[in-house]
Amino acid sequence: MATLFQNLGYNYSDPHGDITEFSADTVEHIEALPPIIEDWQTEDIATSNVGGYLQNPLGTISTSIATSANAIMNVVNTISTYTNIGVANVMVHVANSSNNLITAATNFKDHTDRVSGAISYNDAVTANPADTTIISTKPFKDMIKGFSKLLVYVIYQTDGISNTSIMYGSQTSLFTGPEMNVYYNTISTYANTINSSISVGTSNLTLTQANTINTTINEAITFVDTRRTHDETFFINMKTMLSDYQKTRQFSNMGGSETDLVNNYIGTQKLLTRINI
Repeated sequence: MATLFQNLGYNYSDPHGDITEFSADTVEHIEALPPIIEDWQTEDIATSNVGGYLQNPLGTISTSIATSANAIMNVVNTISTYTNIGVANVMVHVANSSNNLITAATNFKDHTDRVSGAISYNDAVTANPADTTIISTKPFKDMIKGFSKLLVYVIYQTDGISNTSIMYGSQTSLFTGPEMNVYYNTISTYANTINSSISVGTSNLTLTQANTINTTINEAITFVDTRRTHDETFFINMKTMLSDYQKTRQFSNMGGSETDLVNNYIGTQKLLTRINI
């Protein structure tokens, strides 16, 4: 197995004896610590084979839905006339909805990349250093983990919540595989359905077919947008709550001198009525 020390590139002969051995007590203390690294971690670090541990379970299906929506939009644009009354108007909406679904599915993939850890915060900042929206408002797996760890304890004490809703509240999109597959299996057939109705630029698609296609596409848009915006809103709410918690927490367990300062000099009546009950 490769060793980590070699990878540090240490190359000093220590001619003056400045590098000394740990004392027996220090060695005993280190050896008493529980293991902090596993063999596979040592190997990956030593061989610079870190990364690639996480995946977006919704990445492929999100891209497939966007591809299907693009196919629908392209085939609709080849139609010149419709034989059935009312279909032309609906198909204008289908083309627009398909374009909107491409955007929604792409945004959903980007979101699930972030909350699954497939794209890290550092990766996002490096790729888009000027995108302050991503940097300041979008949830990332590691940030979610850090925020939720503290809030789990706080909200258990205040609300008695004893499930993983706080931990996963910004990642609910990752659990939508079954629904996404249902949408894909349906929407992926629409381009062929429309294409099969065309003869020399004229479509005999029925009004019922057109309305069904448009309704399903819009339902898919609503679904992915709802889950994504829920996760993002939950994340922002967590950040806000933690900030508010820290503002109030500073007045807990104050020392004697700080308590005297707050009570007699700097504390407002609002604060004094809260800490002196």
